[in-house]
Amino acid sequence: MAANKKSNSSKEESKKAVPVEPVKQESFILEKLSVITDNLETYQGRDTVITLLHYLALIIADLCTYFRWGRKKKLSKLFINMFIQLSSCRVMLRIFDDFSAIRECYRFYKNEKLKKTMNPYVKWVTTINLIFWILYNPFEHLGWLGELKVLDVDHESWYFYTNIAWAGGLFTSVLLNFNVVVLYYMQMESKAKREDDKNYDSSKIISKTQMTQSALIAFRDFLDWSIAIHFMPDGFLWSGKLHYYQVGLIGMCSSLCRVHAYVINRQ
Repeated sequence: MAANKKSNSSKEESKKAVPVEPVKQESFILEKLSVITDNLETYQGRDTVITLLHYLALIIADLCTYFRWGRKKKLSKLFINMFIQLSSCRVMLRIFDDFSAIRECYRFYKNEKLKKTMNPYVKWVTTINLIFWILYNPFEHLGWLGELKVLDVDHESWYFYTNIAWAGGLFTSVLLNFNVVVLYYMQMESKAKREDDKNYDSSKIISKTQMTQSALIAFRDFLDWSIAIHFMPDGFLWSGKLHYYQVGLIGMCSSLCRVHAYVINRQ
């Protein structure tokens, strides 16, 4: 009997809840630092921040010319050099972007179902857009190698071709994304008729989220296209006519659009 009592008491003791140590929550600062680090470890996150900084350097370079102490210390030249170095840093980040451009082109080429349902205008503009982005990367590589004297080529000419491919890719991207916005509002006007049609393909419906994202991309690429035109040879539209702070402000607005789009995609 005594043995049974002892065994029962030991069972009751084992059934008692074992105290669990409370899990320590990360501090607010550590949590924010983790978010920043995780984003900077991605290609898009790092490129977005560098883009933001290099346009900010251009704005500061122009502002320094309005102050005597800035002119005396030649701070404008220092920040322009900072802008050039950060631009070179972005060139290094893009050194393997050829593969992503080729992948997108091949993906479009293999998607026969998508091409059959596309408007001929959209299909041709998409094809031209992909060609521009495929050409952009090797042109930039040749300009970079020519600048380093690794290849005996005129680096300024190849950077000019790079700028043409950049401007062409941006302009066609604006057309494609603006087309999505137009289709959305056309779709809203014919909403009642569409709901009555039982044979309507629901996969063609553009959501408000898709429209908003396309509008943001079109606006961002239009701003970048404005900068691309500025770096064209003199005499073409507004090439060479923008001040440093104007290029910087346009680039900052474009970069903020890029940050917003990046945050949405991460969520």
